[in-house]
Amino acid sequence: MPGRTPGFAKPPEELDGMVQIECAVCGKVVWKHRAWLKGVASPTCSQQCNGTRRALALIPHYGKGRSCWTAESEQRLKERMTGSTNPAWKGGATYRHQKGNYGKQALKYVRCPMEFLPMARKDGYVTEHRLLVAMALGRCLNRQETVHHLNHNAEDNSIENLALFGSNRDHKLYERYGEPEPLWRG
Repeated sequence: MPGRTPGFAKPPEELDGMVQIECAVCGKVVWKHRAWLKGVASPTCSQQCNGTRRALALIPHYGKGRSCWTAESEQRLKERMTGSTNPAWKGGATYRHQKGNYGKQALKYVRCPMEFLPMARKDGYVTEHRLLVAMALGRCLNRQETVHHLNHNAEDNSIENLALFGSNRDHKLYERYGEPEPLWRG
């Protein structure tokens, strides 16, 4: 550009679309591009002034946290967010993918009834196939007893598809050699 000193830009008033505004927070007069002001009710000169303005808008909402709740409102929240009334409720079941042969299939965990609670994890859930066999036998299964899916589909928990072995060793021998026979078959 002839006649221009390199390194110096045009002053803001000579640029297209530039307008002079007054900061809504500190009152400082600055130049801003007209496009940056679209949809802005109270323009500010800097990010700091913008943060101050936004903080002032939040003042009416201070103190609305859980510390200001009444016992009645806390009880209503508990009722609304517990069990089947929770928006994330999926029927009381949870699924967990296992490693090994059943890695592609998810084991289904369900809430354990009170009479079978010794079989459950700390959170009160038990695998559905173990619970079904325990209910069919009318007793809790011990930790060594293994439930086997006859069709090797861990998602098929029908009682006809389940067999009970005294130990995982017996289960593996049955898989390999066809004996010993299961203690119980559905």
